[in-house]
Amino acid sequence: MPTSPTPTVVHRARAPRIAPFALLALLAPAAVAAQGAGAAPAARAAPAAAAAPDLSGYQRLLDDYLVVVSAPGRPLDTRFDYERLYDARDRDARLDAVRAQMFAVPPSAMAPRARLAWALNAYNFLVLEQATRNLLIPGKGRTRHTDPRMIRVKGWEFFKAPVVTIEGVEYSLDAFERTFVRLGWKAGAEPMPEGFDPRVHFALVCGARGCPPLMPRVYRADSLDRQLDAATRNALAMPRHLRYDGARLEVSEMFRWYMAEFGGRSGALDFIRRHAPPKLRARLEADRVSALHGFIPWDWTLNQFPRNQVQ
Repeated sequence: MPTSPTPTVVHRARAPRIAPFALLALLAPAAVAAQGAGAAPAARAAPAAAAAPDLSGYQRLLDDYLVVVSAPGRPLDTRFDYERLYDARDRDARLDAVRAQMFAVPPSAMAPRARLAWALNAYNFLVLEQATRNLLIPGKGRTRHTDPRMIRVKGWEFFKAPVVTIEGVEYSLDAFERTFVRLGWKAGAEPMPEGFDPRVHFALVCGARGCPPLMPRVYRADSLDRQLDAATRNALAMPRHLRYDGARLEVSEMFRWYMAEFGGRSGALDFIRRHAPPKLRARLEADRVSALHGFIPWDWTLNQFPRNQVQ
């Protein structure tokens, strides 16, 4: 995977040059269209406007600690600097403030699109928060964890630990994803919930390098479709998610884990044809590729910005 020899921290005032298919994911969400003459008075519109969390603190966290590691013109790839955030003097206060903003509005008060955008942001934030707060291996001085699966949160496995209470219910990362992103669907259950969009798998970042890149802009309801499309196309332009050598078509292990959510093998192949880079899509069509041939092993290494490991 090509990387820049001198990675650049993402800042609002100095956005990196990126490949066209990733551009939409980085753009600020489009402005909401002006209301017509027959619109409701401003006082009545206030509750709808309030039914969405304030994402400004989370956006600033990404601005300050998310790092672009891909070369200009290549698919966007990022790493998070957990180590620097861990050592920040305002770490706990800042994470607490972002958490308070993120969960200030109950999801039951959100419209479906706003709830999905919130769920993607909230899941990714919870991963960053828990990985940062529990970064160091207990009893090993300043040595950090190198695999999110090895992190323990109050004795619990990373993805099984209760990390947030929402409307009176405790959720682990796994339970949060299943409830709010996958709409409560469990593998083997039929049918899939109406409105489920498998592109969400390319927006969730579990803290491992095998995941799709964490995008530098928060997900928003009014631009969610474009952002999901950009995130999916960007990930499928990377060899850790999609490879074709003229004989074998291999895809990320994520497709094996969630095959049913992509519509089975035939549905997954159709999904890849729709979202693969144009040149690769043309090759698949020319070669009449009609099956998936294998899965790319998942890299569980923590997606820490590459610097000298804390010792």
